[in-house]
Amino acid sequence: MLIFSILLYSVSAKLQFFVERQFKDVNYSIANFGHIPYGRTLGGFLVIPKELEDNQLDLCNKSNIKKLPIMESYWIIGRVGNCSATTKAYVAQELGAKLLIIVSNKENLSNTMELNNDGMGFKVHIPTIEIGKQDGDYFMKKFINVEEIFPYGVITFKDSKKVEKPEVILFITLNDKGGFKFIREFQQYYKQLQKDVKFYISYEVDVSKRDQRLNFTESNDQCMGGGRYCMQMRGEGLGRQVIEEQLRQHCIWINNATQWFEYMDYFDKNCFQIQHYGVCSNENWIAKQKSIGECVDNSYDKDSKKARELQENKIMDQWVGNKSLSGIIYFPGVLVNGQPYHGNLEAVSVTEDICSNMLNESICFAQQQQDDDTPSNGSEINWALIAFAVVSCILFGLFLFLCYRRRLKMQMQQELGQQVNEMVSQYIKFYETKSEK
Repeated sequence: MLIFSILLYSVSAKLQFFVERQFKDVNYSIANFGHIPYGRTLGGFLVIPKELEDNQLDLCNKSNIKKLPIMESYWIIGRVGNCSATTKAYVAQELGAKLLIIVSNKENLSNTMELNNDGMGFKVHIPTIEIGKQDGDYFMKKFINVEEIFPYGVITFKDSKKVEKPEVILFITLNDKGGFKFIREFQQYYKQLQKDVKFYISYEVDVSKRDQRLNFTESNDQCMGGGRYCMQMRGEGLGRQVIEEQLRQHCIWINNATQWFEYMDYFDKNCFQIQHYGVCSNENWIAKQKSIGECVDNSYDKDSKKARELQENKIMDQWVGNKSLSGIIYFPGVLVNGQPYHGNLEAVSVTEDICSNMLNESICFAQQQQDDDTPSNGSEINWALIAFAVVSCILFGLFLFLCYRRRLKMQMQQELGQQVNEMVSQYIKFYETKSEK
């Protein structure tokens, strides 16, 4: 049984403002949307829009803010409420801000993620953070009417402990199409980093719905293990079928992670109805392998005489443990060295987070350089279009030139003919006049 530990060290990311000739440290939490520049440091002037006074800072509409100072890099601060955090972040982004700070209603921030994605976070490309009410009130009262002096802030997104081989857990759910898109896009980065990063996967399981009646000895059509591992779905037995499919997929990963990526692409494109998961899976050669079936069988308690749906399962036990210890609330998700990944779930951004945890970052830099030097299919298509356009222009220009040359020749011939006719007419007229004399 594969056992790994979840590292529990904190992020050393700092938020500091240079105020009154000294740095002021501010605690903050990161929203789970937008692009978080992991491994980097951002700087900017904190701007509190003058139009929104009396602590009624409403960033729900761009038209509420008429004018902002002209600066190369500035951050905007606003209060929580009146609209979603993603809406405020998008408005700040449209106003040109490089970062949004939202002031919480709470004096102290908790470790839980409070600024959540409402489904529109994909439009946001700047980081959003939340600070406590006490810190927020301090800046608002001190700088809301100031027009020339702005506190300068510096924020870092770096981990306190870099390791030689980071541990990364991909938390998978079968109920999110965006997760399958992420898997397809992340496959290339997995191939690049698999030798230098410890990758694991963990599937969704509903811990809150664990059924402990009769000490997990009663069958439940939404659960396995007598109620230990549950997925609440609408429809009799559907939860159990989802869990069984997740177990097959996990065994594919254990057997061959590369084949897992291939199978997940197949599953996303072909297996749509839960009641057909088993049939659909058996139609794919990867899931048909004998080693997959053996892995599934061996994951159950061998010494148990109970029916399979009542037996404990060591792989599913990992799912339960990972969800309880990781702090991952929303699936799909990513855990990098014990810290939940924040921001839009994008393959490039997750890779940046992983690289920022690596002791030897040159591995990522070398791979990035290789990617930059290797033309993509999109680049080849663009060059082909450019070449086609250039050749077309040349041919069209040549065609116009030939047409113009032909027309010019015809005009010259016509003018020459007219001149000859005139000369002949004059000669005949002269000859006739001479004959009369």
